[in-house]
Amino acid sequence: MAFNNVGPLTFLAPGQTAFWNYSYPSDHGTQFASADVKAPNQGAIHMADQQSKRKENNGNATYFVQIHNRGIGGAFHNLQGGGMS
Repeated sequence: MAFNNVGPLTFLAPGQTAFWNYSYPSDHGTQFASADVKAPNQGAIHMADQQSKRKENNGNATYFVQIHNRGIGGAFHNLQGGGMS
């Protein structure tokens, strides 16, 4: 299932990185997230990497991603993504 506009709006200036995690009460398999970049955009290019997952003994799954601004200006973002099908 895909998701958009998840989490608080976060501003990244050029060269900054945001560290995100999101959880489910069960294992949702492979999940990927990227930046849901908002307008106005001052020249930001948000890149997602370091996708990872932790499964808890109680069955919860927590997913992690880093978002880097590789652009020449800043922009706000939150997360969008989903599972593989």
